[in-house]
Amino acid sequence: MNSKKKVAVAGLVVVVFLAVIALIVAFYPREKDRAGSAVLAIPSDNPDYVASVPADTPGNDSFGDRIVSELKKYYASTISKKSTQAEIISIRDFVMGLRPEKGKDYFYNILRRAFPQYADEIIKTLEKLDVYNRWLADNREQLMKMTASERLAALWKKRKELFGEDAEKIWSGELMATEERKAKMQDTLAELNKSKDMSLNAKLGEYKRRLQETYSGTTEEFILNQSGLLSKVFFSLDSVQEELNNLSPEQRQQEINRLRAEMGMTERQVESMARRDAENASRWDTGLQYMEKRELIVKQYEGQELESKLKDLRKEHFGDEANTIALEEKDGFYRFKRPHIWGRN
Repeated sequence: MNSKKKVAVAGLVVVVFLAVIALIVAFYPREKDRAGSAVLAIPSDNPDYVASVPADTPGNDSFGDRIVSELKKYYASTISKKSTQAEIISIRDFVMGLRPEKGKDYFYNILRRAFPQYADEIIKTLEKLDVYNRWLADNREQLMKMTASERLAALWKKRKELFGEDAEKIWSGELMATEERKAKMQDTLAELNKSKDMSLNAKLGEYKRRLQETYSGTTEEFILNQSGLLSKVFFSLDSVQEELNNLSPEQRQQEINRLRAEMGMTERQVESMARRDAENASRWDTGLQYMEKRELIVKQYEGQELESKLKDLRKEHFGDEANTIALEEKDGFYRFKRPHIWGRN
């Protein structure tokens, strides 16, 4: 196994939960479509302890000492390469997530301790990756409308614009394979979404087959064990929602339960999710009733009287959550105007 793959595997084994959090959008161009994938074996179960350690006193910073040690262990021999520097973005985000206030300075100090000769260069590389990730987020909808080949061409154009010849080095090997796997699943989901003649069983079978074909035997094979999150991705397909919408409430829940079981969820997990579905359905019923009454009030009142009526209505329907609903509406967000996606929300 080559050194790049060893680092990726080590990171996945040690802190796989980071990848799990991002899995629900793993098949789409994401806000944080990171170029790096390796994460170090560092303790994460006590962030309060981490936040309490002084960032500028290495002798008293066991957390920082551990990161420095692991950085040197896994990256010292190749840190001069842009591809290795790019992989560190996952570690930076992990550290900054534990230290949101001074994480940037804290991580820079760690880099200076681990790689004093390359610290500034690494920071510049990561800043360019941040620009790339923001571009991905800003252009997500446009990228989603492209075919896999068109999308990859657009990605490469932006990568080379930012990194020049170094782009080939950064997005190579296992990282390139990851991009290709993601593109393959994007196209699979697009195909299934357009398939009007396929039954739910046929769509699920094809989805599972493509998942196995794409991820089995790779460093991302752990994805295949995330049955709950993979189910949510499947339920997100418009074509799946159309079929579920045509069923009675009882039939729909039975079908959702069956699909989850087919995806590998245990009986206990299926029952737990079914209870959550019932809670979601009740919340949606309440929310839709609220929206109907709200629309009538908005037509009948204005000014301070309107605000008072809406406040009472929110309290009546949402109780302690009324203030949260009010803040959302102030920002122009109406949660019950969103689609109700069966099996998800």
